[in-house]
Amino acid sequence: MDTKEESKNLMLENKNNIMENVLKYLPVELRNLIGKIKPEFFASLEEIRLRANKPLMVENADGDWFVDQDSNITKVFTKCVQVKQEDIFRTLESMSQNSIYAFSDEIRNGFITLRGGHRVGITGRTVLENNNIKNIKDVSALNIRISREVKGCSQKIIRYILKNNQDIYNTLIISPPQCGKTTMLRDIARLLSDGIGEMQFKGVKVGVVDERSEIGACFKGIAQNNLGVRTDILDGCPKIQGMNMMLRSMSPYVIITDEIGNKGDFEAVMQVVNAGVKIITSAHGYNISELKAREEVLRLIEEKTFDRYIVLDKSDGPGTIREVLDANTMKVLED
Repeated sequence: MDTKEESKNLMLENKNNIMENVLKYLPVELRNLIGKIKPEFFASLEEIRLRANKPLMVENADGDWFVDQDSNITKVFTKCVQVKQEDIFRTLESMSQNSIYAFSDEIRNGFITLRGGHRVGITGRTVLENNNIKNIKDVSALNIRISREVKGCSQKIIRYILKNNQDIYNTLIISPPQCGKTTMLRDIARLLSDGIGEMQFKGVKVGVVDERSEIGACFKGIAQNNLGVRTDILDGCPKIQGMNMMLRSMSPYVIITDEIGNKGDFEAVMQVVNAGVKIITSAHGYNISELKAREEVLRLIEEKTFDRYIVLDKSDGPGTIREVLDANTMKVLED
C-alpha cells in the first residue's frame, strides 16, 4: 500500500472514530450534515459548537467554520444551518443516556465526559443553592471538544524535564489556550510512568490530579487516555485536596496536574515539594512576565519552586517550544 493510500485510509478511520464516539449523540440532521464534511477536515477537527438559534460551527487548526446545507464549511454564516434549542436538549439527553439527573454532578461543573475522552462544555441558566451552583438548566450551548492522544508529542520537551536522565525537574509549562499544554502533560505522564528506553530512564510512580477531567479524560472512573502503567489518577478532584490525597495515600514520585494559579495553589505545590515529591504542572499565559501578575504563581517563582519553565506557543503548530527557562538565571537554555 502506497503512502497516499495509507493517508486516505487513516483519514477515513479518524472520521469513523468521531462518527461512532461523538456524532452518534447528535440529532440525525446535524449528524448527517457534519458526517458529510470531507474526511480530510476531520484530521484536525477540534470542536463542534451547538448554540441555540445560531449557526452550526466546527473548528480545526485553521480556525472556526460554519456548516451549510450541503455540508460545505465556510466563513460566511448567513446561509448556514441553524441549531435549535431542541437539538441541544436532545443531544445532551443522548449523551447522558436519557438520564440527565444521573450526570447532574458533572453538569453543574459545566461539562460532561464521553467515552473516548471527548469533553462537552455546557452553558445555560445556572441554579444556585447557598451561592453554589446546583444545576444548569435551559441549556443554550454545547461545545464538544474532540480528544486526541498525540503519543510522542513531548519527546522534545522531556529532555528538559529529566535531570541527567535519572531524576525529574520540578516543571511549570506555560501556554496560551489551545497550544497543546494538556496534550503535553498527558504524554509526559505516559513517558515518565512507562519509562524511556532510549534515555535509559526507568519508569516511576506518577500521580495525576485531574480536576477538569482533561488529562486522563476518565469515563466512569477509567482513564480513556494512556497515562502509563505506573500512574494513579484522581478524576474531577480539586487540585489542593487532590495533591494532599496523593501524598498521603499513593506515594508518588511525581505529581502532575493542570492549570495552577488559584488561591491556595501556592501552599499545595509547596506541600508537594517539601515532601520530596516532584511536580509538573501548567499555567495559562504567554510568558513568565504575565504570570508574575498572579500572586499565587509569583510566590512560586520567587521561591524558585520550579527548576524549569517551558513556554509553548503554536508558531509551528500546537506544542511548539518557544523557550525554556532556568529557575536561577531565567535565561533561555540552549539546545
